[in-house]
Amino acid sequence: MIANRLHPMVPLAWRALVIAGALAAPATPRAATPESSPTYTEVKVERTRPHKEKLPTLQFLRANRDFIRARFDQLLETPMTRRGRSTDIDPRFLVYSELLAEAQAAQDSVAGAEDERSRRHLIESIAQLGTLEAQLDMVERSLALQNVRLATLEADFTGRQQTTLMVVLKGYPTDATVAEVALTIDDGETVRIALSPEQRESLRHGGMLEILHRAVEPREQVVQVTMSGETWPAGDSGFLTLEPLRDRLTFLRLDLSAVHPAQGGASIQASTWLHEAPIHSSDG
Repeated sequence: MIANRLHPMVPLAWRALVIAGALAAPATPRAATPESSPTYTEVKVERTRPHKEKLPTLQFLRANRDFIRARFDQLLETPMTRRGRSTDIDPRFLVYSELLAEAQAAQDSVAGAEDERSRRHLIESIAQLGTLEAQLDMVERSLALQNVRLATLEADFTGRQQTTLMVVLKGYPTDATVAEVALTIDDGETVRIALSPEQRESLRHGGMLEILHRAVEPREQVVQVTMSGETWPAGDSGFLTLEPLRDRLTFLRLDLSAVHPAQGGASIQASTWLHEAPIHSSDG
């Protein structure tokens, strides 16, 4: 895009004027191909935020609070008043210590015989140490090659993500004044963009204005669009749901030409399309 070729320090007003001039300049006619014409996808803009259940585990615990407390009460130690008396020791219990001593002596004899057998087996296997060392070397080489393969897979699937979203404005309402546009992505930080008179004039003459370009998470997200101005009702917003693809640049175009204060933020016409060239996830 033209706006991406400009230096980041160039103000948004000059970016809008450059884009408007590029769109107004005559272009050399050429045959439209599937690679040069992006496919637009319409995005539904709703007046209210879509319902999304949060913290279902806490809701279950709150609903079953009495039952869980009753189960915890059964774990408390309860003192009991009970009297006991001592009884005579069975003489057979005194013989158990002698039996245990005899068993321990027999175990020591067995352990000595096992130790002797182990030593004899170790002496017999000294000749096999060379073969075992060669096998260990082969296992180490296999592990080294496996580490190289795992590093390649990790660089491809868990590298630095480049999932980005670019939001552009197009058109300008005829019966309303839009002085500021605020964007909130999935209950995050709100970004407010004030429109200067030069930018409004550029939008009226068919220009496009880039208002947001940032990295986002590759998952389904709700974007809240709020417009403010002299004739615009306060707090009236539009909500749209989109799902950016991983390691791709997703464009979101907000068309304000059909916006009317009576219909609110739901009258915004939104569409998305993807950048043709994918962005690699690895640093190399």
